Amino acid sequence: MAYKPIGASALLRNLVIYGLGGVVVPFIGIKLIDMIVALFF
Repeated sequence: MAYKPIGASALLRNLVIYGLGGVVVPFIGIKLIDMIVALFF
């Protein structure tokens, strides 16, 4: 895969999207699993 330079704004936008996604999504997943487990036990 060839390297393509991108602008700073696009880089920042990707960093925010993936950064927040990486922090928020696991908490949502853990909460969903906790709720499912709480239903059965």
